[in-house]
Amino acid sequence: MNRRRLIPGLLALLISLGAARLQAADAPNIDSTVTMFYYKDLAVVAPFYEKTLGLTKTLDLGWCKLYRVSATSYVGLIDERQGFHKVARAKPAMLSIVTTSVDTWHERMVAAGVRIVKPLKPLTELPAPGMAPVRGFVVRDPGGYTVEFFAWREDPRSREVRGLTPAAP
Repeated sequence: MNRRRLIPGLLALLISLGAARLQAADAPNIDSTVTMFYYKDLAVVAPFYEKTLGLTKTLDLGWCKLYRVSATSYVGLIDERQGFHKVARAKPAMLSIVTTSVDTWHERMVAAGVRIVKPLKPLTELPAPGMAPVRGFVVRDPGGYTVEFFAWREDPRSREVRGLTPAAP
């Protein structure tokens, strides 16, 4: 292995890792995230998150239900009568679930009879220019919110969008 080529590459990597640590140190810690959706009737939507998606309920206050999406992310279903917001006709929020099992999730949603509002494209079809480097599909929950399932594509642009170092050649 050529040291002249290896050392500058390692040095650049160490500098970029140090810069990333400095940026992260400037921001307060974030432990997890919870996306809250507001509904008129939780009994109509809770089965979608519990049975169709199979998420584990971690909190049930009656008017507020939390479901674990991953180790550090949750979705909350809130009864508008006690929540901070009221239900609006437009639902300008989306729960995006990042997964390496996009095809399996698609099969599960189709089998459950969930309406697909943005279809899953073939693996060979690349995203259009200007679109995110992902492959996925979108469904709508019984309350009108959209739920997206997607996988990041393994390419340099995808790694850049996620703030990751470039893949080794």
